[in-house]
Amino acid sequence: MTKRTASKPSACFRCSATSLTRRITVYPVYLTAPEKVAGKIIQVGRVALYECDSCGHLMPTPAGQAKVNRCVQRMMIFLLENLP
Repeated sequence: MTKRTASKPSACFRCSATSLTRRITVYPVYLTAPEKVAGKIIQVGRVALYECDSCGHLMPTPAGQAKVNRCVQRMMIFLLENLP
């Protein structure tokens, strides 16, 4: 049997509050580069994350972050191939 490490952050990265709630929700990703897609927002659906009860900051779990990375990579390829 393998030992699992806790993926829950101990505190919010923004306000340092310790009250976090696990959610599965839409996670927005703001694109800044390359210049062709800068300013666009990708909404990644059904991402596992923790939400700070104090400030509302969203922090993806390791599995949620992997999903965000996959979706953003695929969307970047799509946008770069199809935008004028």
